[in-house]
Amino acid sequence: MSLRDDELLERAAALQAEGRAFLDRHEVEPRLAQAGRVQLVGSIVTGLMVWRDLDVCVDARDLTRPDAWELVRPLVYTADRVRYEHFDEPDDRRHYFVLRLDGWKLDLSLFTEGIPPGVDEFQRELIAGLDDDRRIAILRLKELWHTRPEYPCVVGGYEICRAVLAGARTPQELEVYLEKEGVLPA
Repeated sequence: MSLRDDELLERAAALQAEGRAFLDRHEVEPRLAQAGRVQLVGSIVTGLMVWRDLDVCVDARDLTRPDAWELVRPLVYTADRVRYEHFDEPDDRRHYFVLRLDGWKLDLSLFTEGIPPGVDEFQRELIAGLDDDRRIAILRLKELWHTRPEYPCVVGGYEICRAVLAGARTPQELEVYLEKEGVLPA
């Protein structure tokens, strides 16, 4: 059964409030601020939540691997699952943790050479471009995709938001956009 527009908006607002409470309860921001400037990104900021998923970036310059693990250790101890990756690409140097904690997926990107400027730029562009039509389109498409196996590793909220900003409104238009952009095979 498909949710009505008002139900999608109400659920997004409720999830955003739950997410804020989760961050406060686990002291995520003060804990991570020990390493540098903390920036919440994604649906907790935009209000486009369809499931319990939080994304946090930290400007954690020169943070070593042992220091990164020490920083998140209290969260790791209480998590149901933990995944860690170390990215060392010229444009993506970070310690990346994905934790499952209290029913939430918590993505932590601890950037060791600063948060990439594209993160801020896209979020500002998205917020500036949101109107009622786009907000509902994004929530509907995320609702359809968030349970698919490709979500969020192949197609996530970022790709869906970009597609809607480019004009996609229906699942078919999203698929065409994703194929055209090379995200999905044609």
